[in-house]
Amino acid sequence: MHGRKTHGFSSLRYKVIALIFIVIVGILLTRLLYLTTIDRGFLLDKGLQEANHPRVIPANRGVIFDRNGVPLAVSAPIDNIIFDAKVLSQDTNDADWHALATSPVLDMSLDEIRTLVFSNPTSRHVIVIKNLPPSEAAEVDNLNVPGVYVERNHQSFYPQGTALAQFVGFTDVNDTGQDAIELAYEKYLAPIYGKQYITTSALGQVYSINQLVKDAQDGHDLYLSIDSRLQYVAYQALSAQVQKTDADWGSVVILNPHTGEVLAAVSYPSFNPNSTTGRSGIEVQDQAITSTIEPGSTMKPVTITAALESGQYQPNTPIDTNPGSYMLDNNKIQDDSNFGLINVTKVITKSSNVGISKIALSLPRKVEYNMFLKAGISQKPSGGKFPGEASGFIYPLNILGDFQFATMAFGYSVTASTLQMARYYAAIANGGVLMPITYVKLDTPPSGQRIMSADTANEMINILKTVVNPNDGGTGILANVPGYVVAGKTGTAHIVNPKGGYFSDHNNALFAGMIPANNPQLVIVVLVSNPKAAHFYGYGGIGAAPVFAQIALAAMHILGIPPSNDQINLKLFQNQQQYYQQLIEA
Repeated sequence: MHGRKTHGFSSLRYKVIALIFIVIVGILLTRLLYLTTIDRGFLLDKGLQEANHPRVIPANRGVIFDRNGVPLAVSAPIDNIIFDAKVLSQDTNDADWHALATSPVLDMSLDEIRTLVFSNPTSRHVIVIKNLPPSEAAEVDNLNVPGVYVERNHQSFYPQGTALAQFVGFTDVNDTGQDAIELAYEKYLAPIYGKQYITTSALGQVYSINQLVKDAQDGHDLYLSIDSRLQYVAYQALSAQVQKTDADWGSVVILNPHTGEVLAAVSYPSFNPNSTTGRSGIEVQDQAITSTIEPGSTMKPVTITAALESGQYQPNTPIDTNPGSYMLDNNKIQDDSNFGLINVTKVITKSSNVGISKIALSLPRKVEYNMFLKAGISQKPSGGKFPGEASGFIYPLNILGDFQFATMAFGYSVTASTLQMARYYAAIANGGVLMPITYVKLDTPPSGQRIMSADTANEMINILKTVVNPNDGGTGILANVPGYVVAGKTGTAHIVNPKGGYFSDHNNALFAGMIPANNPQLVIVVLVSNPKAAHFYGYGGIGAAPVFAQIALAAMHILGIPPSNDQINLKLFQNQQQYYQQLIEA
């Protein structure tokens, strides 16, 4: 009796279990039917989302060339090795792990690789190695290990190094322009990356490319006005002089006066553009373009230009500078010595502050002032096409007193960059036409603005020739170049003391000139700021003029411009040391 009851209970239990099983199977079949019919579209879309991944298609940044096709900035591909830890952590293939552990490029032990992967088991983007050459990255990529891939980036390289660093600029880690030309022409140089969707397996293997969303486009190449040969020559000469004279800094600009093209814009000290450190401070600035100073006597020709244009003066018009000084508004204007009764030309030859200020004050104020504006003072030379391009400063006419107005004539109470000064001298060299400044190579010269007559420009060149002629006793004798006629002007300017007034023993030495003077092809301006090795280096005729001569001679050879009066200047050059000593003793 007892056995029958037990058997009946067991039979009931089996029936209950069977019923539960049938219900569960029914639910699963119903769900399966729902998923494969009603919800099929949603699942397919979800599956595609899981398998489809966007992928960036890289493109190249434009190359920056000099005017002759020499590369100055080249964007080179560099690769990062990336681990998809989520995929790698599920890889049970020992061969894959062994391949990674024996890779000479990765240079990691098996334990190091496992630690890296399993400490970030859900990460899809673990950077293992950055900035590898593509050839080395390809060795890892060719291992074909799921979850290991190469990420392509680009980094700009600067073959010309420090000589062009400040002018060309640099890019950041994303290869985006950060300074100078790289920044100014970022939109033109920058590539447009493409985008596509790819289908991958759970282990990250690419099955197919499904959709191209956007094509990749390389950036545009850019040809600059710069001649890298002239830039290098200028940089070498300038850096040597700054170091020799223990100056704070220096700058040089070389212009084509007929086109306004900047052939060189040098500043020293500079920096290494191929290093990511040291990209700040004075070394990064192209101070030939971005910094201004009171240019001293190199500004005197502006007043002479205004005087000749006014018709009140001729090159031989007498100017009484006796007794070598005079008082104006309780301030003393003086010369290095009493030059006596001299003419307009000699005012420039001897660099007379007394003479130039008397000429300036004799002219209608607007005539003199407007010539400064016409010369480009207070204007950005290229219209601001270079980051930080300086405009210089000039006081409003209505607040200038007599003394300030007089000092402006010899380069105080007004500021300009090395480039601005070069632009004005280029107008003289270009027959009186001031050209807009350009940093890119031109196919056709733009229209310029006439700021003086061709006759005045020719007279100015003849006046500036006397500055370098030893027979005329000029201040720029050391700017002579054997075989060529030079015209130019020295400048010596006291540096402003931030506490007020000027330092008595801190000077800027300048020389601005053109060569060959009879048919000017180049305008070169040299600035050496605060040379401290000896007091005489602070004079433009000693601190800056020899740098002009060195650069100009090399430039004539580089450009193949033949000499004109070889014999005369070669004889002169035999006495250079004698003239140098005379200038020092003076």
